[in-house]
Amino acid sequence: MRRDIRIIKNIQLVVIILLLFVAGISAGLGVILPGDRSYSIPLMDMDLYPQEDGSLHVKETIHYSFKGTYKGVYRDIPLKGTQKIENVNVSTQGAYSRFTETNSSGKRQVKVYLYSDPKRTTPITDKDVDVTIEYDFAPMVKFYNDVAELQYKLVGEYWEVDIGQVNAKIHLKSKDGVKYWLNPPYYNESSAWQGNTLQLTSTKIPSSDFYELRMLIPKGQFDADPKNGIIINQNALEEIESIQNKYQDDINFKTNLYSFLTVLLLLACFIPILIYYRFGREPKIDYQADYERDLPTDDPPAIVNAICGPGFSKRIGEPDMDGFKATIMDLLNRKYLLFEKGGPEDTSPSDEMTFKFNPQEDTSKLKNYEKEIIHFLRGYEENGVISLDYISEELKKRENAKSFRDTYLTWRDDIKEQHLHDDVLQKIFIKKGDNYLKIFGGAALVLSAVVFYFTLNNPIPAAWVAWISSVVLGVVGIVSLIMPQKIAGQWTTYGEEYDAKWQNFKKYIKDFSLIKEYPPESVAIWNKYLVYATALGVADAVRKAMELSLPHEELEDSEIYMFHHYGGYVLLADSLDTGMTTASAADGSDGGDFGGVGDVGGGFGGGGGGAF
Repeated sequence: MRRDIRIIKNIQLVVIILLLFVAGISAGLGVILPGDRSYSIPLMDMDLYPQEDGSLHVKETIHYSFKGTYKGVYRDIPLKGTQKIENVNVSTQGAYSRFTETNSSGKRQVKVYLYSDPKRTTPITDKDVDVTIEYDFAPMVKFYNDVAELQYKLVGEYWEVDIGQVNAKIHLKSKDGVKYWLNPPYYNESSAWQGNTLQLTSTKIPSSDFYELRMLIPKGQFDADPKNGIIINQNALEEIESIQNKYQDDINFKTNLYSFLTVLLLLACFIPILIYYRFGREPKIDYQADYERDLPTDDPPAIVNAICGPGFSKRIGEPDMDGFKATIMDLLNRKYLLFEKGGPEDTSPSDEMTFKFNPQEDTSKLKNYEKEIIHFLRGYEENGVISLDYISEELKKRENAKSFRDTYLTWRDDIKEQHLHDDVLQKIFIKKGDNYLKIFGGAALVLSAVVFYFTLNNPIPAAWVAWISSVVLGVVGIVSLIMPQKIAGQWTTYGEEYDAKWQNFKKYIKDFSLIKEYPPESVAIWNKYLVYATALGVADAVRKAMELSLPHEELEDSEIYMFHHYGGYVLLADSLDTGMTTASAADGSDGGDFGGVGDVGGGFGGGGGGAF
């Protein structure tokens, strides 16, 4: 039964991916909305005026063509760090208008309402309208020791429809000594200097891609102390040139790679099915239970997470952040950590949430991966107390975030090397089929990309059939790469039963009707459920079941529940996730809130917009 369900899910997944791909192609033809409405943006005109203080004055004129009735349009402008948008002004041609501005996390939205009448009561219908938005953007220009840099996305990745063409003018004091790049270069139709103004014209920009200007300008064109600039204490000219050269070399390599052409693409699409039938079918087991009320094994939550944790692309034997959080919960449940709401001092805020180490427990007896977490938490201990708010603030800092990521990776490696090494995993799961499937997926994507490139605009009639075949093989290749390891890989008899029991336990703790009918016998068991529910990604379900099943007095006796109830778990989980995100964003940067030298596509501005 489990095998049949898995085959059905596999087929459903392929169908969903194909439908999404077709939807993506359809999106390139414009956005079709309810009521037979559609619109396009055939043209966008832009003027950029870098200011001597390091800010940027932007003027955008977006040309809309509407079919049907619309109330207006919106423009989202991303903001990083302390950046802000000021002096916003909106004007329109082809319609009467008014506009509003709203701020949300990381962006400013300008919403423009369009009307057909001067009293502004009737929305527009079947109109061509030009919307001009002007604003000052600061801080914008990066000032290194040797050069100033303007890296700005003329078009961001978040438009509802394609941008037919961009005409941009960048107005400088002088063109002398200026270097510039346009990323990606294949969207650039022309660029030339007209006096001290750089004029750019693009081809069509897909709605999901960006078009970026990267310009190096002599610092003499700006104030000696630019108050709206981003000061970064490093030389950057050679590094930026190297980044851009590497980016161009990568494009050239991919282009040259497409010199190979082959046939029989559709036959190759059946290879994943052959791999599945040869290596992916699961062994038959006698286990037939519908659910598990008790913990199926006595393995620690991190081990259960590594083998049976949630996630579409979850790899067997690799713990993830749910396992890390579950380990902290387990240490709390086993009293190595003590949770308190309210600081230890009279002056501490009453809503502060803290950990303390239990002096009565010997941490030297813990496993290495548990000691890694203890070591991590000790780094935030002050006067015997670990403030969760302090962890939250500190993990927003790049260096602390990087240190936490190192701790997490060491924790993960300890589990894999000491508890789930290859000899252990071979008794649970056989990866051979998944390895073959991933090799096929990579080869299929390379082959389909080559054929796709050479046949996309080829006028020979047979090229159209080859193009369709390359698209189908490309989708099959992508599906093969993202397919869960469990599909083409194979559980052993032991592993199949192990996973089945833990999945049935997860089914039990997620289903309140089952828990209500067969409740745990004590708060201590509830606490264990909450730990393992964290490892399996369903902690909220168990917490809610505890609230509905246990009297308030018993809940208050559950330290691990109170940790959840008062928001300690959410605060800690968000802090750890933020730390990982900050560490990834911080790689190779040292320029404060804005980083140092950015990679291609890392410019300010961009964003997107749409109509309503």
